[in-house]
Amino acid sequence: MEYIGESISVIASFGLPYKVRPVRFRWSGKILDVKEITYTWTTNERQSKVYHFSISDGKTLYELSFDTSSLLWRLEGLDS
Repeated sequence: MEYIGESISVIASFGLPYKVRPVRFRWSGKILDVKEITYTWTTNERQSKVYHFSISDGKTLYELSFDTSSLLWRLEGLDS
């Protein structure tokens, strides 16, 4: 997986079956729809909980993270 590590804008939904779910995000001038969430996990970093999502837009696998303390989304990496 290629490391990216950039803050991104995300449209997300909050509710079941996931507490938070990315729906669409903007990166590198493109708007990408989340077609599938393939895996989720959480980590505790410093004093915040971070949700991680392995997602696909149908072509590329991305890892997104959401920091509950800062309320910021990041694109951690991608695997095309």
